[in-house]
Amino acid sequence: MQISYSWLQSYFEKKLPKPDELAEILTMHSQEVESVEEKDGDFVFNVKVTPDRAYDYVDYFGVIRDIAAALKLDAKINLPEPKEREIIPVKIADFEKILGVKIPEKEITEILIRLGMEVKQKDDTLFVGVPSERPDLKIKEDVIEEAARIYGYDKIEEKAPEALLTLPERNDSRFFAAAVRNILVGLGFSEVYSYSFVKKGELELQNPIAKDKKFLRINLTDGLLETVKNNTKYFKDIKLFEIGKIFPKEGETLSLAAASNKADFYEMKGAVDAVLEGLGITDFYYETSEDGVADIRVGNTDIGVVNHNHLELNLDELVKLADEEAEYRPISKYPAVVRDIAVFAPIDTKVIQVEDVIQNAAGELLQDDDLFDIYENDERKSLAFHLIFQSPDKTLTDTEVNEIMEKIFAAVEANPDWEVRK
Repeated sequence: MQISYSWLQSYFEKKLPKPDELAEILTMHSQEVESVEEKDGDFVFNVKVTPDRAYDYVDYFGVIRDIAAALKLDAKINLPEPKEREIIPVKIADFEKILGVKIPEKEITEILIRLGMEVKQKDDTLFVGVPSERPDLKIKEDVIEEAARIYGYDKIEEKAPEALLTLPERNDSRFFAAAVRNILVGLGFSEVYSYSFVKKGELELQNPIAKDKKFLRINLTDGLLETVKNNTKYFKDIKLFEIGKIFPKEGETLSLAAASNKADFYEMKGAVDAVLEGLGITDFYYETSEDGVADIRVGNTDIGVVNHNHLELNLDELVKLADEEAEYRPISKYPAVVRDIAVFAPIDTKVIQVEDVIQNAAGELLQDDDLFDIYENDERKSLAFHLIFQSPDKTLTDTEVNEIMEKIFAAVEANPDWEVRK
């Protein structure tokens, strides 16, 4: 066993004899010091531990005690204070609450005492002193488990816990976003996810992740068109969509955007129609602008835009307008008749205004009207519609459809600013 001279000195206030002298004293008294070596400015005693003294030197303090006895010195050995038992408070009612069975208070106390615990009761609480050999007992549930173990698990009746389970409130944004995903995937689009951070925007970040990502995006379209462009060299036909948050000055908004590298206006408009009709929104219309982008509206509310290669819709507004109730109409077994009509109107005329007149004049036999062409000059515009007529009871004749068309012509031209193009 090797012991440092300076370590021994730290346990005595008085100066110890020189290392060689101390080695001789220890050898004469009770030890067998084989050698003293000088090492790193200190002296190291090589002490041979005899079999009859091994127990005394397990913790090295046996040498200190021998030095103190031989030199009649007081050693500075600070023994730790005895550790007090950890006290765990347990309410008596908690035994029945957790175990589901009532154990008499007296029996609980007796069980814990038999397990070596100290138990004191104050009012309705037991204060349990944990034995030092049971460090696994930390919380009240541990104490209750010990009582149950001795009491006997076989005496505890099996019983399912009673709990009132309620369904969480539906998140409409997620619900209708999932519906939109299904619609667009069915149309051949693939979903992508992109960063909300962009190079240019209206809201600048204090701690951007990169120099080219200093702002929060104000739309999904710009990033989606860039993604389409970057993938054109790998794929011929690209149709992508994204659902995510945008951050214009007006406030955070959930948005939907879709883009394609080979679509035309009517294909993208068809995607808009599919999404809106899939959400039960039917009273929407399109308004064209000078930049070739058609605004999509419901009443006076703007809900999005559509162009020849992209669309973007305000999903928060769609959630407010969505209707889950589907109206059932049996499919007619009789053929449909398609007619076209083109209307000249002032440049500020809304599509919905013309559609309302056509629908009111046509009556119930008009199953659908589809705007398929818009032409504008400086003074007025031309709106062309496909009109689909169908009866659930019979095959419509040309004469019957012609009569309906005449009513539509008359209703349109009743407005002095409108003219049916013939």
